[in-house]
Amino acid sequence: MDANVSDKDSERLFIAVKLPAELGQVVAEECSNLSQKFHFAKWTHPEDYHITLQFLGDTPKTKIPDLIMSLKQMSEQCRPFKLSLDKWNTFGLPKAPKVLWVGVSGELEELNLLAARVHTATLPLGFSAESREYKPHLTVARKYLGKISFDDKLLENLLKLDDEKRSKIFHRDWTIDSFVLYATRMYAIPMYEMIENITF
Repeated sequence: MDANVSDKDSERLFIAVKLPAELGQVVAEECSNLSQKFHFAKWTHPEDYHITLQFLGDTPKTKIPDLIMSLKQMSEQCRPFKLSLDKWNTFGLPKAPKVLWVGVSGELEELNLLAARVHTATLPLGFSAESREYKPHLTVARKYLGKISFDDKLLENLLKLDDEKRSKIFHRDWTIDSFVLYATRMYAIPMYEMIENITF
């Protein structure tokens, strides 16, 4: 683990479900096309696609071994489940959204249960759950900077141009049988480094 962390005293951590590489490539192609029409300040690197379970924030390095141990113990209660990507949507003002994201569907009760178990496992180590409702999603772009108002109807029409093959891949479900403890590497590309992959 020491080889995977930086030389500073703490790591900015979060726990998430990683998107499969094949599915990530399809999302990346969609985003590449959309970026020609919509000007966002930042588009997520394909290797950074994930569904957050809990944001931990700045964490002392000394806590990381206990954190991993607690998460591994918790994972023994989990079972694999399936998700698929769903509709595209935004957070923030409709005409100038802060975030462009893709929703998920499938066994959402299991995903919510996994997030709850993660929160329970990290609580004794001093981490607290967010007060807002858990809304699982895949962030693909941040901070709309377009000179004209964001048009969700144009977004919908552009997405309908997908060919049949890509559409089938996009909506195909995948099995979640692990989650990842990530560290943020500000200004790096990709920006998130896997510290530990925990399977169940």
